[in-house]
Amino acid sequence: MPKNIYARTIYFLCGENNVNNTTIGQLTKYMGYTIPRLRPEDLFQTLHQHKHRILLIDHEEYTQFKSQIRELPLVNRSFETIIFNVPCRLTTDELLAFGHLKGIFSQNAAIDDIARGCEGIINGENWLPRKVDAQLLFYYRSVVETQTAPATVDLTAREIQILRCLMIGASNTQIAEDMFISEFTVKSHLQKIFKKLSVRNRVQAAAWAKQHMHPTY
Repeated sequence: MPKNIYARTIYFLCGENNVNNTTIGQLTKYMGYTIPRLRPEDLFQTLHQHKHRILLIDHEEYTQFKSQIRELPLVNRSFETIIFNVPCRLTTDELLAFGHLKGIFSQNAAIDDIARGCEGIINGENWLPRKVDAQLLFYYRSVVETQTAPATVDLTAREIQILRCLMIGASNTQIAEDMFISEFTVKSHLQKIFKKLSVRNRVQAAAWAKQHMHPTY
C-alpha cells in the first residue's frame, strides 16, 4: 500500500549493526514502501516531533541495545510500539517497558501476518494476542483496585491482587499462574501481606479482605 495515504509512520528502531534486518527487508517488499531507520539515541531528539511515529522493534536486538541506553523514552505518548521476533511469552513488566504497545509478533510469525498487522496498527488498530490483552487488562484492573484498599494499610497492587485471589480460595499455584509469577514469589508476597495485616495465615488474610475490600466484577 502507498505510504502517502497514512498520517502515521512506522520506523524501524535499530542499532548500528542491524540496518539490514531480514524481516524489515521483507516487509519493505511486501508493503511496497521503505521503512525508515531510527537509532535509539535519536529518540531523545524526536520526542516533540512527528507525534505519530510508530516504532518497530526487533525483540532480539532490543535486549542488546537497551543496556547501552538506559532511559529509552518508549513510554512517551509520542510513540507507539510494535515488537517482532519475540521468542517466548513476555512478563507483564516486560510488556509495560514497551510503553504504548500496539502489536506483538512471535519468531514464527509469517511475513504477511506481520505486514497485515502493521497496516492495521497504522490505521489505529491493536494487534495483540488474546493472552497479552488479558495479561494487561489484569494488570490495569489491579491498578484501579488499589484505590479500594483501606488507606491505613499500605498494600501494593500485587498484594491486593493476591488478596483478591485468596478471597475466592485460590491456591498458590493458581495465583502464580494467573499473575504470571513463580510460587516462590507468591509465598514472599503472602508473608508481607500477613505482616501488614497482622494476621497469621491465608484464612485470616482472606477474612480481612472480605471485610475491608470491595468485591471485583
